[in-house]
Amino acid sequence: MTTGVKAVDQLIEKFGILSSPGQDKFQRLTHLFGGDKRADSLPFCMYQKVMGAPVSRRFTVHHFYLPYKNCKLASFMFNEKGELIEQVYFTKMSRMVNVCRKLQRILLEEKDLREYASQGMLQQGKRQKDREWAQTEQFAA
Repeated sequence: MTTGVKAVDQLIEKFGILSSPGQDKFQRLTHLFGGDKRADSLPFCMYQKVMGAPVSRRFTVHHFYLPYKNCKLASFMFNEKGELIEQVYFTKMSRMVNVCRKLQRILLEEKDLREYASQGMLQQGKRQKDREWAQTEQFAA
């Protein structure tokens, strides 16, 4: 999927989309728990959600940056189920807002793929256990 802005497409090609905590020039992915002090640097709407949540809740925050302009592009907050609960676009230009929306779609598709793959692995493991059980002496007798 292309975003419509060549520079952003090149950043995605070069860095990809992070799926585990880390950072590079284009993005940063962080896990936060309810009441986490690191939420101070988040946009206020995200800060409120983190600070108002119990410590047992986990949030994933994905920030995107434009290194060639040295500015923030967008931030997305997901709950522990992988559902998007908050988003902030740091631009008002309609072209860049469309880029943010496409990044959001990419993130949601990636989370769906990971969830589907993990469920597929669970199903595969379950089928393997069923096969092993079917081959036991107890079942064969």
